[in-house]
Amino acid sequence: MALFPFCGDFDVLDWLTNSLKTILALLLIGMVVLSAYNVVSRYVFDSALLWADEIVIFAMIVIVWLGGIVCAWEETELRMSLLTDSLPAAVRRWIIPLQYFCVAASCAIATWLSYGFLIRVYKFGMTSDAAGIKIWTVHSSVTIALCLIALVASYKAVKGIFNPSEVEK
Repeated sequence: MALFPFCGDFDVLDWLTNSLKTILALLLIGMVVLSAYNVVSRYVFDSALLWADEIVIFAMIVIVWLGGIVCAWEETELRMSLLTDSLPAAVRRWIIPLQYFCVAASCAIATWLSYGFLIRVYKFGMTSDAAGIKIWTVHSSVTIALCLIALVASYKAVKGIFNPSEVEK
């Protein structure tokens, strides 16, 4: 019996993850095009877009943080598993969910702190210098990503406890 039977095999979440990967890839392509256009504009036509570099930096921040959600869901993040891989399966059955709970707790605390900063920046009305982008819109990707990574880690921890065969993979 599935841990969350109402979610099926998480086909919807897998679809959302793939959709997010597509959006992030398109954003990366847009960054490359904008950067290339700005280089040509600057060195060939002596007329650079002052806001382009700022937009590219903000887009990179969004890509990194939202890409972290994808990595957490697909378990493609970097991890130091030399110690846990060398442990017997009976010990790994409890250590790996504990690791996920630690990740979830850390991300939950960071989410709370990030949210506090996000609210302060929103109330202050801080904007970027060249592009005039509201800083809270960029920083919201950090808060959202930390929250979703905490949820993914919590799910994986619970799944590891109730379905230990998943830990062996």
